[in-house]
Amino acid sequence: MSNDSLYHKDGEYFVPTDRTNSPWSPTLLHGGAISGLLSYGLEQHAPDDGKRFIRVTNDLFRPAPKVPVKLETNFIREGGRISVVECKLIAEGKEVARAVGLKAKVQDIELPEAALCKTEMPPNPDNIPVTGFLGDKADADTYVPGLNYAVDVKLISGFDFKGEGKAWLRIRSQLIDGEENTPFTYLGMLSDFGNGLGQTYIGGNNACINADISNSIYRYPVSEWVCLESKTQVQPQGFGTTETLFVDSEGAVGRVTQSLIVKPFGF
Repeated sequence: MSNDSLYHKDGEYFVPTDRTNSPWSPTLLHGGAISGLLSYGLEQHAPDDGKRFIRVTNDLFRPAPKVPVKLETNFIREGGRISVVECKLIAEGKEVARAVGLKAKVQDIELPEAALCKTEMPPNPDNIPVTGFLGDKADADTYVPGLNYAVDVKLISGFDFKGEGKAWLRIRSQLIDGEENTPFTYLGMLSDFGNGLGQTYIGGNNACINADISNSIYRYPVSEWVCLESKTQVQPQGFGTTETLFVDSEGAVGRVTQSLIVKPFGF
């Protein structure tokens, strides 16, 4: 088993490694580890059938303990043009998170110029130095637990706790030991990082944690390096939203919305 994988399989269970550690507590699963595994469950249950996932919504019902977990998946609807798939993450007999994925039939349509997705491309990542998600990049020979420490960052702007950030990100780890990440599961792992990139300093010991991840997918990423442009707004009632545009080497990939709750840091 590789330390740099998030999970290894043991029968029907997925056993988390220390790479899944959450920044909120080392006894909990990182949101990216949850959304990545839920994406894996959706993709395994609904293999290539001429459709593609165009939207995935992850509800994070409760803190997910770092214990062996299993997935329960089923079709809510299986049609010719669209299918809807549900995947539940079960830990210690309780449902801790759920993903609902919408798949649509792939069509070959010639679009007029006005209908094409136009996105301003971020600066070339080849010209930006690499840092880590939590500051300096960890030494290649040093293993540090937690998914945040498996992320390489090429910062463009922000990421200074003022509610916005723009950076190229790359995750070095495999989701499942012995299996290559697919573009869909890789996007699932990345989809939780907008809140961290666009984190707003609230004051005191408070921080914003997301209770969901809703991913509208234009297409699957074609490159390891994906640029996230995140903006966060927080309301005085104690909740808010982070919205993130995802761009790869060929243009826009999709948008992620995360619903935020303000709470004291730690559990």
